[in-house]
Formats: sequence, structure tokens, C-alpha cells
Amino acid sequence: MKAFSSNGTGNLSNIVAALYYAVKNKANVVNMSFDLSYASPALSQAISYANKAGVVLVAAAGNENTSARVYPASISGSVVGIASTTNWDTRSSFSNYGTADVWIAGPGENIISTYPGGTYGSESGTSFSAPLVAGTVALMLSVKQPLNQSSAANAMSHAIQLTPDLNHGRLDVYNAISAWLNSSGSTSGSTSGSCFLLCL
Repeated sequence: MKAFSSNGTGNLSNIVAALYYAVKNKANVVNMSFDLSYASPALSQAISYANKAGVVLVAAAGNENTSARVYPASISGSVVGIASTTNWDTRSSFSNYGTADVWIAGPGENIISTYPGGTYGSESGTSFSAPLVAGTVALMLSVKQPLNQSSAANAMSHAIQLTPDLNHGRLDVYNAISAWLNSSGSTSGSTSGSCFLLCL
């Protein structure tokens, strides 16, 4: 599911509506590849509603090369904010950083993605890092349920340590899934949930 148009523009009201739609349709993970420079009470309320329904929320930390707060990545405890790393495990020059916005980082440079018209292209940005983390959450759900925001964040914190400005480090899919599988509570098994994607 997308909340933005093909040219990358969208309205906050559409994003909020998409979150409620995701909960109503029993999504279990939502990727939010966008950032706002201001807090939105309506967005915060929708995020809280999704969290209470057990939806894990992942968001891009932004591409302004700053530690200033952006939203929703900096909504602590409710969203996992994702920075971007290079192929050499360093912070991407454009990526936002700091513990206010970033929980972990993921590869975000020269990522091959689909383009309009049935083609493919290479792009960079935290909007491409965040879906890798959301996909990891989906894998975690495939081995054990239920999974909530806190449990997902804790498992993903078992990352490859880099620099302090990237908080817990670069995503390690194996470590995250292993940490979740070996944690107490919940039961192993398959999942029939959905992964809804909100992206620029």
C-alpha cells in the first residue's frame, strides 16, 4: 500500500488514513519512508493507535545530514528510526544521525529499486534503508509471534556496532532474528499477516 503519488508527493491526511487502514486490515509491520520537520498530533495519535494494535513501525531518519529531530522517526518507543550506511559500513554523507532519530542504520546507497514504467534504477537515501529493516521485521514474524514494537526494537539492537551517531549500529538480519527467536515468550510458527509499505 502507498500513501504517496507516483511523483513522491503526498498529504499528511493520507498518511494518517493509511495507518488506520493498515491497522483495520491487520497489517503487522509498516514502513514509513518519509520524514517531517515538525510533530503532528494527528500522526502521533495514529502511530499510538497502531502500536496498541501490535503493529511494528519503521521510519526513515531523513537525508538532511543533521541530528535535528524529524518525525515520525524520533517518536521514541513508538517508531524505529533508520539511518543510511555506505557499502563500507560508514554513515552515508546525507544521512541524519544521532540517538533522537536513529535506532539503527541500514544500507541506503545505490539501492536497485523499481521505477515507473516497469523499469529499474539505482537510488540512495534513508527511504531505501528503512524497507530493509521492515523486511527484517517480517522475517522475525515468520519465525515467532506475536511481535510488538518494543520486542522488535530490542531484537534489532543486536546490530553491528559502528559509530555512536548511528546508535546501535548497522542492521544485522541474522542477529536480529536470532535474538528474537531466542527471547522468552511467544511461540514459533508461521505468520499470515501483511506488510504494508508507505514510501516516497
